[in-house]
Amino acid sequence: MRKMALYICFGMLFNLYTPSVQASLIDRAIKVDSPSEKKVYRIAGEKHLAPFSYIDDAGKFTGFSIDIFKEIAEKEEVEFQYIPMDLHQAVQALQEGKVDAVIGMKYSAEQSERFQFSEPYFTMADAVVVPKIDAASVDSLTDLRGNTIAMQYEPNSFELLLNIRRVEFQLALNQEDALNFLMMGRADALFSNKWTAEYYLKQSGRQEQYTIINNLGVPTEFAAAVQPRETELLSLINRSLSHMQANGEYQKLYAEWFAPSPDEQLKELRNWIIVLIVLISLALLVLWLAYVWNQRLKKEVKKRTHALADANRQLEVQQQAISEANAFKTQIINHMYYGILTFDRTCQLTSINQRAKEMLGLQNLLSIHTNDIHKQPLIQQLFHTHAEMFQEKPVPMLVSDEVEDEINGERRFILYRLIPLYEESRQMNGYLLTLADRSEERKLEKKLATQEKMRALGQLVAGVAHEIRNPLTFMKTFIDLLPKKYEDPAFRGELMKHVPEALNRMNRIVENLLDYARPKYPRKKVFSADPFLQSIAAIIQPTLKKQGIRLEMEIEPDMQLYCDPDQMKQVLLNLMLNAQDAMEVSKEKVLTIQAFTSNHLGWIEVKDTGCGMNQEEMSHLAEPFYTTKPHGVGLGLTLCYQWIKENNGEMNVESKQEAGTVFTVMLPISDEGGEESSETIYSHS
Repeated sequence: MRKMALYICFGMLFNLYTPSVQASLIDRAIKVDSPSEKKVYRIAGEKHLAPFSYIDDAGKFTGFSIDIFKEIAEKEEVEFQYIPMDLHQAVQALQEGKVDAVIGMKYSAEQSERFQFSEPYFTMADAVVVPKIDAASVDSLTDLRGNTIAMQYEPNSFELLLNIRRVEFQLALNQEDALNFLMMGRADALFSNKWTAEYYLKQSGRQEQYTIINNLGVPTEFAAAVQPRETELLSLINRSLSHMQANGEYQKLYAEWFAPSPDEQLKELRNWIIVLIVLISLALLVLWLAYVWNQRLKKEVKKRTHALADANRQLEVQQQAISEANAFKTQIINHMYYGILTFDRTCQLTSINQRAKEMLGLQNLLSIHTNDIHKQPLIQQLFHTHAEMFQEKPVPMLVSDEVEDEINGERRFILYRLIPLYEESRQMNGYLLTLADRSEERKLEKKLATQEKMRALGQLVAGVAHEIRNPLTFMKTFIDLLPKKYEDPAFRGELMKHVPEALNRMNRIVENLLDYARPKYPRKKVFSADPFLQSIAAIIQPTLKKQGIRLEMEIEPDMQLYCDPDQMKQVLLNLMLNAQDAMEVSKEKVLTIQAFTSNHLGWIEVKDTGCGMNQEEMSHLAEPFYTTKPHGVGLGLTLCYQWIKENNGEMNVESKQEAGTVFTVMLPISDEGGEESSETIYSHS
């Protein structure tokens, strides 16, 4: 519909030019003086298509197309009468036979059905003219959508622009009028060839306000159109055009019309020379800067090369040092007493030292894999016991325990420590497992424990000997008097009263002493605290009396304990003997035993008035073989801690120099409480 409306509008414009006007134009055809015998052809040309064909300021019909056909007329000895018209007038005149040819006409398939076209003498693509402020937004014809385009109607160009969406047209009779529509603001862009647009823009003096965007249209050919019957005219035009292109006359005419003027050429040449000088200067400057930079770069490269060589030498020295350090560390780790294994987060073995191989019985294997390690009963037990740790659940930073295992047919006591390993970002990346064989230490501890018990037993025997001597002396006296006073009833009554009592007392002392000396494993049971503590007092009492120590006891009635009475007897006797040694030079010598229940636990306090301990001595109490006694072996308290732990108890120590010491033993009071265990068995203040 839009296309039909444009055709109707254009037809109305065309009808304004009546046949009489066309006839007057033809009658006023421009004639060229020539002999009358020459054949005359009427040639129509567009009068507003500068610089191809137009009427100049002097009223002369001229242009590139006119000069081309003047040369053709001269060579072919024919006469051309030139008739300036608008394009649509020329086409109608040719169709009606009023002219013989139309020059400067664009070839199209539609027109080729009505006319014959000569060979093209000019080829060009249409351009778009837009105001400079809009030039940046136009890169192709599709950028014109939604705009109004001014143009002279021409089938090829019009069909091309109809394919753009929402475009409106402002049709004109010629290129000059179309440009005027643009300059008057009645259109947003002009669709024309660039040479015609440049000519009329320059003529109007407004060429600085507009931009010509070249080669946006389809390339088209300028040619001459003739009636189908004018084969002779068409032949001479084609023949002459071919000769002109061959002998250079065409190029000469092209240069006259389209090459810049000498002044413009000189100006353009001068501009090019300036640009060339600037470019050469910049190139020289760049070359000089490149040379300077190259020299500096050479110096810097030389400097950096020396620095890199020094760094390489230092790196080699460091690598050698690292290699030696690694070899040294490897030797140390492989010859350590402890076995060391490391695992990644998935418990895959990453390293193992020689000691660990020996402890696990794998020293004969050339290469050890993770499966070999996980088959070991010790490792299986460890990973099962601490499964939470390997599931990355909250666990202590250090897991340590001692296990008994059979390795190569021998019972071994292995102390292990399992430690999570962390990166600098505190992300856990594996585990460290250390193994220590404490079998020999256990044997030595057992031997030293026996020595410690024998030493304590010696102290007890001295007190017991003193205590037994009294009833023995008493019994010897009765025996010595027996022959003389046997008949005396009073004497026999005293004998029957005191001798059995003395014998019973000696028997109790000997039995308690044997209970202390006899080694036993924990056999827990519930028992009363009062008779238990009284039996211990009976053993220690002779020794305390010999040292002038007063024993005070406060025992809660009906108090019970759940533990091994033999082990606890040895613990409390050991604590009392230590208290006795601590009060050796004290002015006031009092040993106090208090027993009571609190928080579902049985509390036994052993308090002395001895010399006390400082913080340094307190910090080493739990260490084996640490002692301040001239003849001690340092295992008494260590054994006490171990036995208390085996009975699920705890022990606290409070001490102050010159103010005495208090050892507090906390034990379960029932079978239910005895099932509970405590990880901390010792603390001090």
